[in-house]
Amino acid sequence: MCWALQTKWLWLQKTDQSRPWHGLTIPIQQHVKDLFAASLISHVENGSNTLFWTDKWLNGCSIRDLAPEVASKVSKRALTSLTVSQALVNRQCIAHIKTPLSLIGIQQFLLLWDALGDVQLSQEEDRHVWRHEASGLFSSKSCYKVLLFGSTVFEPWKRLWKTWAPPKCKFFLWLAIRNKCWTADRLQLRGMPHPVVCPMCDQAQETIQHLLTACIFARQFWHTILAAIGLGHLTPTADEENFADWWRKASLRVVKTRKKGFNSLIILGAWCLWLQRNRAVFHGESPSLPRIFRCFPDEYVCWVIAGAKEFGSLGLVADLGEVGSSFSNNL
Repeated sequence: MCWALQTKWLWLQKTDQSRPWHGLTIPIQQHVKDLFAASLISHVENGSNTLFWTDKWLNGCSIRDLAPEVASKVSKRALTSLTVSQALVNRQCIAHIKTPLSLIGIQQFLLLWDALGDVQLSQEEDRHVWRHEASGLFSSKSCYKVLLFGSTVFEPWKRLWKTWAPPKCKFFLWLAIRNKCWTADRLQLRGMPHPVVCPMCDQAQETIQHLLTACIFARQFWHTILAAIGLGHLTPTADEENFADWWRKASLRVVKTRKKGFNSLIILGAWCLWLQRNRAVFHGESPSLPRIFRCFPDEYVCWVIAGAKEFGSLGLVADLGEVGSSFSNNL
């Protein structure tokens, strides 16, 4: 189950008692409970909705953190159910502490006793603050940021996942950017049969990065496609070693109104190159620019019919759809 959803359930249990499932036992993973406990700050008013031992309500800390020796002598049931209002009535919290206490425990107890003497309850409802949002309110976005803190960021995620394209094409490009496609370099590492050189240019070792950018076949393809919409200057150069880096730099040089269409076009072009490569590897077809440019308009039209409205922002849409035939005629 989604960790952020489990955290949201804990938040709603704490802040919205009108929920029909409030009070029910919901299975929550322990690390989610730990995250929630570390992320919540409680401001006590009447103390009826704040746990005495485990919530962070006393000077921004929980009593379990301030007096761990004392808390270790409290039953699990009291730890998870005793509220501040219940604990402070005639100091009922003392009744839940099992004796004897160690010297450190006695010292912690005396300090706790002094701190509790300054607590005054009111008639207002307790307030709970989610510390990872400026508003103090829980959000799944901030929860995910905390859960994924320190993880590796997939840099082109927005250009890839926020751009219109068929899911299979996005998934392919996600694999390509992560170097997870079964090209010759990966096959060689596993001792599997593989092409000696790139089947598209017959010049260099085949890697997915070479196949989509540095390969002379790919560069001719990109130049023709991009030149048709007045962006021929963005064609990858021979020394481009990373498809995602080239895509990022090229996208930055495209005006905002054309950026979405440009990104869809890049995904379409990469997909056509991959299809051409697979026909060469698995069906023995010789790489052919006229052939890929006959394939490109068909894919382009299918994408437009399926909903690729962003292509309209590129202008010269008719020229894009006729790239294949015009290129073949020129050859």
